[in-house]
Amino acid sequence: MGITYTQPTDPGLLDPEELARHLSSTIRSAVPWLVTLSNADASLPEREGKWSAKEVIGHLTDSAINNLTRMVRMQIAFEHMPGYAQDSWVAVQHYHNREWAEVLALWFALNEHIVWTIRHIPHASLANQGAVAGSPLTLGFLIEDYIAHMQHHLRNMRSWVHPGEIVDDSSAEPGQRLGQ
Repeated sequence: MGITYTQPTDPGLLDPEELARHLSSTIRSAVPWLVTLSNADASLPEREGKWSAKEVIGHLTDSAINNLTRMVRMQIAFEHMPGYAQDSWVAVQHYHNREWAEVLALWFALNEHIVWTIRHIPHASLANQGAVAGSPLTLGFLIEDYIAHMQHHLRNMRSWVHPGEIVDDSSAEPGQRLGQ
């Protein structure tokens, strides 16, 4: 699966409703500052060779697409699922050329659907197993890591799109354990 952003929690300690609330809180706390970015500001990369805010949110949209599919598939049966070439996905979809409001709306809509999907996962299914890019994992960990991955990117992006601003993101601590 590549880089992970948190440690797995025992699936028996996780709760789908709590995971859904945590994801919802993450996206809903980011939207107020994300919408303050102009299209021009969202088009500027963090620095030479790095993504712009449009491309970071585009990457998080690609993550949503891939992880929603994984969440659905892992509820049905054990599967070996592929990773994806993140830089290539961002490049071929030309997020940098799209209007910021459109990129943001797509990311938000997909994640609202993921919140809905997580909320309806049977508790016992959080222990279901699968493999992503050859790495075994549980559905519960996939969801935990998806949220931590998003928080990582939002926290980093906020520090460079609003430099000097104190970021109160206490709900987004890396490695935060849900359900404990």
